[in-house]
Amino acid sequence: MAQVTSGGVNSPARQAEDFEQVLERLEAARTFGKAMQQQQLMARAQKLLRSPEGIAHLYAFAPRFDAGGVFAGGDWEKPRMLQPALVSGTLRGGGINATLECLSELRMLAIAEGHSEHAGMPPEDARRFLQKILASNLDLLFPVATEETREADPAAAERVKNLFDFILERLGTAAILDSLIQEAERVLLQRPIMVQRVEALLRAADRATHELPDDDPSVSRAREWMHALNGPTPLSRAGTRDDYAAALTKLDINALAEEAHNFGQAMARTGLVSPHHADLLRHLVDNAPELVGPALALNAVGKVSLGAHQTLISDLIRFAIWRETARSIYGLSKLLEQGMTFIRPVLPGLRRLMVLAIHPSVGEQLRGASEWQDPPDANVLLLAGTLSVLGQPRGVDQGHNPTCQAARAISLWAQNDVGYLLELIAFAARENELIMHFEGQTIRSSELSFGLAATLHTELDSVSLLLTTHLDRIYMEMSRQTIGRAGDGHRWVNPELHGWWVHRGFGELLDTATGGVHRCNDFIRAFYAAYHPLYNGGRDLVYAQPCGIATTDYSGALVGWHAISIQRVAYDPAGEWRVYFFNPNRDKGQNWGQDIITSTHSHGELEGESSLPFEQFIARVYVFHYKTREIGDAGIVPDDAVARIRALIAESWAAHLPWNDD
Repeated sequence: MAQVTSGGVNSPARQAEDFEQVLERLEAARTFGKAMQQQQLMARAQKLLRSPEGIAHLYAFAPRFDAGGVFAGGDWEKPRMLQPALVSGTLRGGGINATLECLSELRMLAIAEGHSEHAGMPPEDARRFLQKILASNLDLLFPVATEETREADPAAAERVKNLFDFILERLGTAAILDSLIQEAERVLLQRPIMVQRVEALLRAADRATHELPDDDPSVSRAREWMHALNGPTPLSRAGTRDDYAAALTKLDINALAEEAHNFGQAMARTGLVSPHHADLLRHLVDNAPELVGPALALNAVGKVSLGAHQTLISDLIRFAIWRETARSIYGLSKLLEQGMTFIRPVLPGLRRLMVLAIHPSVGEQLRGASEWQDPPDANVLLLAGTLSVLGQPRGVDQGHNPTCQAARAISLWAQNDVGYLLELIAFAARENELIMHFEGQTIRSSELSFGLAATLHTELDSVSLLLTTHLDRIYMEMSRQTIGRAGDGHRWVNPELHGWWVHRGFGELLDTATGGVHRCNDFIRAFYAAYHPLYNGGRDLVYAQPCGIATTDYSGALVGWHAISIQRVAYDPAGEWRVYFFNPNRDKGQNWGQDIITSTHSHGELEGESSLPFEQFIARVYVFHYKTREIGDAGIVPDDAVARIRALIAESWAAHLPWNDD
């Protein structure tokens, strides 16, 4: 019997004793009696998978799994027949099969490390099998916040992460170095505001570089990304922060220009910002202001914006740009490049945040959510966060919260009504509440207690952290006031919540009375007539519009309803019509089944946009807004296109709903 350390009744050690007792009964059972023992064993294995210590105990038993009959009579009985590509679906599916899959991976690890032998599966093949699993499931090893993961069982996800962490520690990170860098690069191309997951990926990649020779091409690639994060120049990597700050004072103008150029280009190329960038920018503002532009990698518009408002931009940098808020440098750069300083409310609104009397509870919330032990003042954090949101409106995300409506609203205001957003930020920060109106009735967030987010996960940008809870409650109250009306409540809520620029025409695919699909063909044709330039009279979208989609998993099954915004419809570089949209999920690259995989780059996307071919996009839409006086001829939409889209809907998220085409 394996030796375990005794502990409390629910300790991993005691759970391991219980597991071994069942394993012994399984080993002794006859063939016809093994099924019952297998079920009991799975229940005990689930408990051990909850902690790293429990997984270590399970691994000690792994050499006994085959002889004991753990996999007898099932799909996992012959390791050489297993396929890495099938592992992901099994683990995500949960239940007893996911537990069996976890035990199978521990058995495979035991084979890879020579603790167990199995005919037809040499150690090197077992190692390659595990490497493929880790490399192709980085979202399980480094979790992603999406609609699918929010709806999944968090305990099951934690079990899988614990398992993958255990396997990766024993195999070594070098085994998946290329995959780590590719995943970091894929996410960074989306230009998110929050980059903690990317930083975790890169830290793991950095550890891997110590396991490989310096001349390995993967090592060079990984170090390029790490340099962008930690310091793009040799001088910035030569010592401590104080060393770099002191070294800057000794540089002549030519050396400073080189530093500014290298920092700016590293940021523009990767979307990453080094904390040293803040030191450099603060030094340049006071000592070489002509180099601020290169340090921000500004385009022609950005240079004009900076030149026209140099004094105030310098004040903003001195106030808001510190090592702790260095990520906002990218937002400042993009704000300038978009010419937002010429929008009347922007600069006064930003200046106000420097002197705003922030409510004590808000200040505590902002500072408490910071990743720094001694965070800057709340005004600094809020102004820095506002620079990021204004500069990266499609980089806003809902994090781990079920608050896609709030995240979408913040993004839309940053694009369509920035003055209003600045007013909301100032009011919420000062008063710790928001006041909005629904059809003439005042709604105060301070008087509401119910929202979709019972507890707010605080890994958000400062603006989202400030506004989300208030917006969440107001949205739910507006929705409550539409109960009893015929039709989907978003018809009335979206214009009232977002603003006058939301179109009043409304298309809805679901009958709220029956919960079924109704008039599907008409819905598809109406969307074409509203948004497709070939069928709407060639009209481009002026204001990004809210839209509701049915999110689906990799199999096309319904996950839930999700708020997004349609940004534009255009030809992609290959000549295909695509819908470009904002998805509030942190990772916007998703597999929605039926070969519908959202693209985030390489198809003409702007930073933070997702896109799909026009037909694929409609296949997930269930409500949309349109301008009633500017709509094309729905009758000329091709019948074959309508039939294809209808089939995609009927075979995926609406497969189990009643249909009524009257």
